[in-house]
Amino acid sequence: MGETEEQTYPRTFHTATIIEGTGECVILCHAYHPWIAFAQERRDWYTEEFLAPPPWAHTFADLGFVVLDRAQLTLPLADIDTSVLTQDEWREVRHYGITTLGGALFNAWD
Repeated sequence: MGETEEQTYPRTFHTATIIEGTGECVILCHAYHPWIAFAQERRDWYTEEFLAPPPWAHTFADLGFVVLDRAQLTLPLADIDTSVLTQDEWREVRHYGITTLGGALFNAWD
């Protein structure tokens, strides 16, 4: 028997890893908007695994990006205006059990 092929879906973000001292930080760059977030590890999607922006994150803001912090990204969808989400996006939100803003922004839905 051959190897099974893992199904992958397009992500709404790109990643880069910064190694600093003995730790590392993953930068999440939204694919369609100038939004930046930070996480501890690479994943295909995120729900609440966000980090506070590191001290050097202001560099992104200086270049015109919006640096999202953990408090913003972990806001419950029920607490924010989600009227821009389409029916298809809401179907994915329900299917994957997404409950946070960050989960809706940084995903790899089919």
